Amino acid sequence: MHAVYPARTQSGPMFVRSPSGDCGWRSTSPDSSYSTPSFTSMKAHSDVHNAISRLLGLTKQLQDVLQLWGLGRASEEQVSDAFVLVGAQFSTTVNVFWQHQVDISDLSHTVVDLRMVLESCLGEDPSPVVVEQYMPQVRRVLYDLLQGLRSKQGPYWASMYGRRSASPGDGKR
Repeated sequence: MHAVYPARTQSGPMFVRSPSGDCGWRSTSPDSSYSTPSFTSMKAHSDVHNAISRLLGLTKQLQDVLQLWGLGRASEEQVSDAFVLVGAQFSTTVNVFWQHQVDISDLSHTVVDLRMVLESCLGEDPSPVVVEQYMPQVRRVLYDLLQGLRSKQGPYWASMYGRRSASPGDGKR
């Protein structure tokens, strides 16, 4: 027996290939309150999300390696390598945001600040006391980075949704 499905009506938005040739999809609904992101822009959103998630994961890994260094279970080189990964991922994150015309280069001071704190910490003999002494500064720098990224949400969402709405759901809380 075959299932009977109701006829599809044209009431909702219809998605068609974007004429720009970007291999994306766009909504043809004229009554949309904001521009529907294309398939390409949704992929870009995923790229931004992945870049930020990876950056945050690497900052957590750096803190963990620093704790291990204080216990004598990680070398200075391992802490340095963890920092290099954070710096490289920060650069990747800057580039991903730049693709949306959102400049986050003003946050680059956080990487410099983090390097300075780590250099001071690693200049001491490894111990839990030393790590405890420097960890508040490390956390402060990482908090500043997180707050800076949060401040870029408005420009990012404006880029994603055609500058009509700063972010989905603004003013609905």
